[in-house]
Amino acid sequence: MTARLDYSSYQFQGHDELCLQVGAIHAKTILIIPPLFDEMNRMRRMLVDMMRLLAEHGIGSILPDLPGTNESLFPQEQASLKIWRQALATCSETLSEPLYIASFRGGCLIDDFNDDAKKWRLSPAKGLTLLRTMMRTRMASDKEAGLSTDMAQLVAEAKQGQVNLAGNSIGHTLFAELEDALPAQSDGIRTVQLENNTQQADVRIAGSALWLRAEPGDDVLLSGAITTDLAAWVSA
Repeated sequence: MTARLDYSSYQFQGHDELCLQVGAIHAKTILIIPPLFDEMNRMRRMLVDMMRLLAEHGIGSILPDLPGTNESLFPQEQASLKIWRQALATCSETLSEPLYIASFRGGCLIDDFNDDAKKWRLSPAKGLTLLRTMMRTRMASDKEAGLSTDMAQLVAEAKQGQVNLAGNSIGHTLFAELEDALPAQSDGIRTVQLENNTQQADVRIAGSALWLRAEPGDDVLLSGAITTDLAAWVSA
């Protein structure tokens, strides 16, 4: 039987931010921090499949909207890594201890809002890597429209207030944060990479890099492998 998807919310700075939740009846719940920007759209379907599989293992999960993303009414150009950490801290207050956090790609940049939480990461990404990828996408889009844009122009545009990158209105604060953002390091973090990735990892799993695809998709092999490792990690 397929686990039911439910909706809940948390309030942050006067806005009700939606959460997708599966398996709320279970004693243990994982707070999922999704990838950021367009990578989130490409991986959301896989994340939902993973949440349903986790419920079959007796593990609940909750996937919150970050302020300024998805259905959020928070002004997108006012979003920042600091605000996202604050929002996640607020959302996590509804969950029981110990707190389990599973973050994906750019989501690993904002999982450091609780030093006591148990943390699991998939393919952590640097902020500058995400930023440059979106800048190249904007430059390619402008070229198709007959415009000539380079990175220096986009940096200047961001410093003047905000810049549109890959469909995201990024304010100067978030842009500046991303230039230097790295996943915070601490003891006990379980880092997972795909099996063809040579970066440091505690475990490697099979599956495809959905965040590199041109369109949103799913990968049964990946969602299954992630679920298996998360279930073992939570039960350890």
